[in-house]
Amino acid sequence: MAANPTQILAAFIANAKFEDLPQEALELGRNSLLDACGTGFAGSASEGGKTLNKVLSAYASKDGAPVIGTGLRLPAPFAALSNGNTIHADDYDDTLRADPKAEGYHGSTHPTGPVLSALLAVTETQKTNGKDFLIAYHVGVELMAKVNSSLGPRSFKAGYHPTAIISAFGATAAAAKLKGLSEATIGTALGIAASHASGLRANFGSMMKPYHPGHGAMSGVLAAELAAGGFTAAADAIGGEIGFLNAFGDSIDMRPFDDLGNPWAIVDPSIWIKPYPSGNLTHPAMSRLRSMLSDNDAAPGEVAKMDVQTRPSIYDTLIHHQPKTGLQSKFSMEFCLAKILIDGTLGLTDFTDEVVNRPEIQDVMSNLTYSSFSDEEADAKSYENYTTIIDFTLKDGRTFTGRADYGKGSHVDPMTFDEATEKARDCANFRQWPMAKFDALVEGWRTVESVADIRDVTKNLFEG
Repeated sequence: MAANPTQILAAFIANAKFEDLPQEALELGRNSLLDACGTGFAGSASEGGKTLNKVLSAYASKDGAPVIGTGLRLPAPFAALSNGNTIHADDYDDTLRADPKAEGYHGSTHPTGPVLSALLAVTETQKTNGKDFLIAYHVGVELMAKVNSSLGPRSFKAGYHPTAIISAFGATAAAAKLKGLSEATIGTALGIAASHASGLRANFGSMMKPYHPGHGAMSGVLAAELAAGGFTAAADAIGGEIGFLNAFGDSIDMRPFDDLGNPWAIVDPSIWIKPYPSGNLTHPAMSRLRSMLSDNDAAPGEVAKMDVQTRPSIYDTLIHHQPKTGLQSKFSMEFCLAKILIDGTLGLTDFTDEVVNRPEIQDVMSNLTYSSFSDEEADAKSYENYTTIIDFTLKDGRTFTGRADYGKGSHVDPMTFDEATEKARDCANFRQWPMAKFDALVEGWRTVESVADIRDVTKNLFEG
């Protein structure tokens, strides 16, 4: 009998070894793990992060797992929920690029937050060396990528958030790997995770968006624990006519499962680290705009008119065209470009209601035209999924046109470990985190392969 999708995934998780990981994957993983810690520090100071922690504090336990940037301890699933939410609170964490070879646009995912959050919960009560931690992390990221690629474009078009419906699989894979579950038990855990898949793009621009990877992390911890405890699920809740792939996607596309770990998705199609705390679909435009202004010796305030175009899938994701709140502005092409035009910068302190509603920013947004070119035009001109076209006219009459396929932090211009460190340091300073603990955290991730107990590294994420 041919293996079903659940069996294929379970076998990969059970049999993957640290030695399977290429050096490039290890380097990218270190960068992303450090980056997620930094965004976690910043997110712990966010309104959404503090609000969720206030609610969850009713379940606080001195024997619980710790929450990033706080002294709060919660039962393991709730700690995973809080940390996943916190890491994604500012939409500043890494992005796993949608596979350009997959049929149709199916959306990218944010993998490190939910996977790391599940692992933090598991390792709190389990001594884990750095190599075991890393293979569990990479297995989780890999599963998120390949399951997402298998869906096709229908779930994204229907309104599902890819990270929301995929993260439970990545978190489950990582937690199950670290717990050393058998292949059969891992299959059961994946079946449990399949019924946890949920989350809508309609909630972009609200506190629910960062909740999605937190929910995935919580689901992964629960799925692994339930399966280990004897809870059951269907033999193939992922495949089959009424399984996950058919329920959420266009069909059962097994081709991505042929490539599990070959190549590792963190390398190809690649992971991105964000230079700006907003939806990464805005980043090519911001990077290109800043370079165009610099190359042509034009001050941001000299721009009189601007037109921006992307694929329809991007336009349909950046849904807030005249935002009024800080959370909405993270999914607004108009706001991000207006802020660059007026101030030349965009950082953690800029996504607030007060900044968004500054009269000059609202005025620039009103005069900035954002639209989409057709998919047919994009295909004819060999545009990438993220291609952005910018046209602007200066007040002196000069006109400029630019194209951006990717932004800083992407696979074509990746961040180094040192650059990721500086971004994380900025996030830690935003939280006013002790620099001695931050420096110890950086050194821990730099040398993680030789760490005997990962808690010696991750303890620097928590108070006390």
